[in-house]
Amino acid sequence: MKLGVLIAFDKEIDMLNLNGREFRLGGCRMCEMKIGETDVILALCGIGKSNAAACTQLLITALGVDAVMNIGLAGSACHIPIGGAVLITEATYHDLIPVDFVAEDYPGITRFPADPLLTNVAEQVLQEMGVEYAKGVLATGDQFISDSAVKKDIIERTGCSAVEMEGCAIAHIAAKNDTPFCLVKIISDNAEEEGHDQFTETVSIADYLETSTGFIRRFAQAL
Repeated sequence: MKLGVLIAFDKEIDMLNLNGREFRLGGCRMCEMKIGETDVILALCGIGKSNAAACTQLLITALGVDAVMNIGLAGSACHIPIGGAVLITEATYHDLIPVDFVAEDYPGITRFPADPLLTNVAEQVLQEMGVEYAKGVLATGDQFISDSAVKKDIIERTGCSAVEMEGCAIAHIAAKNDTPFCLVKIISDNAEEEGHDQFTETVSIADYLETSTGFIRRFAQAL
């Protein structure tokens, strides 16, 4: 299997790259390597839906990956604390109103379900790593959520457990290309008034990097 992994930080490539081939494609920093028996292409995603969609399409069309996985940061819309994870069952948009517009094109849906086999592997890895997690819906939009009223509205409209800026675009493009995908979001803030301060002052990027790179290694080895 060839797995495309969309990541959030340059450092993840630096930490995982053991004699891999680094290159740039479409403005994205990428690294091709072997983890266990799996061919892996790490791709630095960039912030926002456009960057995420473009990077995902490159992985699928230009590099021929068989599956897509994304691990990144998100605001909490459930009980999971900072440093815990939400294992995404399906993704939708919170800023496309009405969201029904997205169903006018293939694959004709507004909520994009994660691949059950990949999700099962991800769940086993989270359990092995001792990461507190919950399964839930992801709501994506080009907006950093730091307002409790806005968060409440998004939850009421989507039933989400996490909010962020890339995941549904990744899911959407994967589904459009009939490519299985899996999303894991590590909680960085509460998506309320304290959210920005939590993201910039409370989150330990070193801890996140340890979690994300450890997850990627274990996930690829388990495929």
